[in-house]
Amino acid sequence: MDQSLTIPGRYVPTELRWNPYAPSNYAEQGGYMVFDPFLRNNRSTGELIPYLFQEWSIDGTRLTINLREGDTWHNGEPVTAEDIVTKYTIDSIFGYPVADYLNGVTAVDDTTVEYRMADSYQEQVIMTILAQSWLNTPTSEYGQFVERYSDDLSEEELTTLQGDIQDHEIEEPVGSGPFQFESANQQVLTLSKNEDHPSADQINFPYYEVQYMGSNQQQWAAMKNLTGLDATTTTIFPSRIRETLPDAVRQFLIPAYNGYSMAFNHNDEDFGRRNVRRAVANVIDQKAIGELSDITKTAVEVPAGVGSFHTDTWRQHLGDEADSFSSYRDTDRAAELLRQEGYSKEGGTWMKPNGDPFEFEIPVPGGWSDHVTLTNVVAQQLSDFGIEATNTNVENTTFFGQYWGPTDFKMCPWFWNNSGQTAPFFIQSWLLNSDTVTNLGFPEEPPVPPLGDPSGETSPFDTTGKLQELATVTEQSQREQLVKELGWAVNQSLPIYPIVEDQSQAFWDTSEWDVPEKESDALYVQSHYYWLPRIGAVSARQQS
Repeated sequence: MDQSLTIPGRYVPTELRWNPYAPSNYAEQGGYMVFDPFLRNNRSTGELIPYLFQEWSIDGTRLTINLREGDTWHNGEPVTAEDIVTKYTIDSIFGYPVADYLNGVTAVDDTTVEYRMADSYQEQVIMTILAQSWLNTPTSEYGQFVERYSDDLSEEELTTLQGDIQDHEIEEPVGSGPFQFESANQQVLTLSKNEDHPSADQINFPYYEVQYMGSNQQQWAAMKNLTGLDATTTTIFPSRIRETLPDAVRQFLIPAYNGYSMAFNHNDEDFGRRNVRRAVANVIDQKAIGELSDITKTAVEVPAGVGSFHTDTWRQHLGDEADSFSSYRDTDRAAELLRQEGYSKEGGTWMKPNGDPFEFEIPVPGGWSDHVTLTNVVAQQLSDFGIEATNTNVENTTFFGQYWGPTDFKMCPWFWNNSGQTAPFFIQSWLLNSDTVTNLGFPEEPPVPPLGDPSGETSPFDTTGKLQELATVTEQSQREQLVKELGWAVNQSLPIYPIVEDQSQAFWDTSEWDVPEKESDALYVQSHYYWLPRIGAVSARQQS
């Protein structure tokens, strides 16, 4: 059988870079098969799935990992614990999030690694963090940079080292994954199966190809005509196109635990006020916006940083207190909150305490078509209420350089969970304590009323301390209570206002491929392209 699994790629194959720290054109889709992940986590069940990391144990702040034995790089050299040390060191040089949770790592022997954790983290937390790592820095390539690194480097020396790593060119990658580099031309990156890989027996096709497709339209046409692609995953696949797909194409919809939101500038004279944010949230009818969208979107009924709103799992986390959380769909309450802050309505227009009209622009990247559409609705809802909001479409570079970068806006569209994870700890950390909300001017200790009493007297809420507790506490009842308290802080302080939750979309051609049923738990392990083939959940059909 000479069948290949073909997926889309964003870059011309001959222009790809195999250095994961390169600022552009990284061969991400190919890299997912050329390199191996440390482990995986199921975003639905919470299961931790061993892979390169086979076994682990925690003793206080010491995390010991046993590697899968017998792994080799594509050049024949063994994969060892020293390669894990190299990966951690390079990530630390760039200040990647893993360095916030770990203080160092030691190769105990060839197949044993010992991490020193920054705190006594729960197994689920620290292993989910490590599940985002890939072994894509062989010591044979990157050891030279590790040798140059030390904690006492000056800022200038560190910047130089980072630049040298980013500039490092790799003509052909040396990986340890189930596929290895074969060739690349202007259209197709071809990888051939590595028969020595531990997952090789699960894979019944010899080639993995990444087809360059510079637009979504090309992907839509390829799936509609069953030409050029075997699968695609995308957040943009319009219903008008989906409805024309042949019966052989199976669609999967997976809750994203993320989606369209409004980001507030907390240093702004208006949106720095909690009551103004709450008032605007009450004007924006997220339920109506969700109903206006297609099946891939649904309303975030209660902002709390927990669960999915496609499956209603958010209620499971909030328990009996769920109904006390604010749902923000009350324009009378919006008017009351504004008046409490000294705003008044004159001739149908809301006026600020200083007598100026309450009006502003909402900058939106013009290329973000979904965000443009939804922001038009938001602006109209605000204007109908008497707050003169205007949707202003700008180029992407203008948005990031003129608006988002310097936080020069009052509110603008964004996302409400870019952590890539689904557990409450990660979503709530992103909403309350990430670089994003820090850049928005959100305080470390926002004023929050008592749990369950939105009209109660506010007091400073220690977001950092509560998140640290959630990451380390082992008692289930304590964790559940902390999730509710942190969810309440999100709900009442509104660092960002979540409006709708997306679903990620995947499409597979079943005329040539056996794929899982739509209810399969395997679908919740990122991502379809590179995980399902590794475990035999996607296999080539025998061609007659």
